[in-house]
Amino acid sequence: MGRTTDNINHFLPLSPQDFHVLLVLKDEPLHGYGIVRAAEEQFSENLGMDIGTLYRIVARLLEQGLLREVDVKSRRPPDGRRRRYYQATTLGVQIARAEAARLQALLRTPNAADLLES
Repeated sequence: MGRTTDNINHFLPLSPQDFHVLLVLKDEPLHGYGIVRAAEEQFSENLGMDIGTLYRIVARLLEQGLLREVDVKSRRPPDGRRRRYYQATTLGVQIARAEAARLQALLRTPNAADLLES
């Protein structure tokens, strides 16, 4: 395997919460509460992601280079407070894609296929 593939595989498997955060942030930057809300709206399962848990996840994903903080001046609240917005990096999107492919391959195995509803 190539060095890039090895680097990506180093991150896998992702925890469900990490995967959901990367999915939510792959297309647009969001602030903390926006991430939690978007995850709740997009995914039916209960992720158990309160704001404290989210910020621990965000800090780790920032450190790993999977997220980056972005300045979104157009979305500042009227009171002028600065909110921290986050977005998946190119590497973060690659990792999310690799995790999706890993899960898809797992679900295609004969033993998993008969567990899924038709």
